[in-house]
Amino acid sequence: MSNVFLTSLDHLAVLELKGGQPDKLLQGQITADLRLVTNEQALPGLLCNLKGRVVSSFEIIALASDHLALILPASSLDVVQTHLAKYQPFFKTQLKEITGDYQLIGLSGKEVPALTSSLVGAWPKNEYQQAITEQGLVLNLPGPLPRALVMLKRDTENFAKTLTKLQNLTNQVETDCWHLLDIKMGRAVVDAGLTDQFLPQMLNYQATGAVSFKKGCYIGQEIVARAQFRGQVKKRLHRAHLTTGELSLPAGVYDTEGKQQGDIITLAADRRGELEALAVINQKAIESDTTLFADPDLKIKLILHKLPYDPTGRKALHGAEA
Repeated sequence: MSNVFLTSLDHLAVLELKGGQPDKLLQGQITADLRLVTNEQALPGLLCNLKGRVVSSFEIIALASDHLALILPASSLDVVQTHLAKYQPFFKTQLKEITGDYQLIGLSGKEVPALTSSLVGAWPKNEYQQAITEQGLVLNLPGPLPRALVMLKRDTENFAKTLTKLQNLTNQVETDCWHLLDIKMGRAVVDAGLTDQFLPQMLNYQATGAVSFKKGCYIGQEIVARAQFRGQVKKRLHRAHLTTGELSLPAGVYDTEGKQQGDIITLAADRRGELEALAVINQKAIESDTTLFADPDLKIKLILHKLPYDPTGRKALHGAEA
């Protein structure tokens, strides 16, 4: 299994919603349609503010019929939990961080299906499907090769043995490698550093299954819908390569006249030590086919790559129109 890579996902947190009606609590707050979440089907989702800007991104998983959880950036945990707590009494649902109950790891590689099946007990076949086992939970995430987010239960008898086997059968890599896979898939992650800055469509979330346009009202829904159906999205997410390893965030995107045309929101080093990036760029600059740079001195060229999806399209993970 040496061609499988293992990453410790210490930058993530897990927020539990248990008892009462957690699905109805979330249904009126977030972009995803909770009617589609089952013990086999997870969903990506977003919490937006009243202006339709994304507060945090996350994955929604089902642990039981009245037991959901959000897997989200740890830096966004407090703001999301504080927001949802306002509605908690109406649905008799308890909110609790349960990150410490699990070891969160990421796996990527051709042999991930075989590895998770043998050691964790299952491999969900399709993207954003999940499988619950005695060892924990396996979530299939988009990737250039099979990719899993695994939540190993710390209180199981075989926890230490399973984790050791996973570590011995894989190549352990830094979290930056996990971020690189997100970049290759055009998958933005909104943490505390990006909160309240972008509409979902600016990050192509409507094209990756995180936004339902049929579910009804949620926080910011009117503005998100208006942007979708009236064509008011002037910026979109693009994938890019930089022929340098010497750049850090925050960073902008500039045209040949040195005018800023966007922002680089994610960076990760590739095997050559150069940088891959996700950037939100003005569409007029893209359409004009101007050369773009990652610095105002115009020394670092931004080479755009094609995304693995139509950035202007709409996707529902169950095959129907979102």
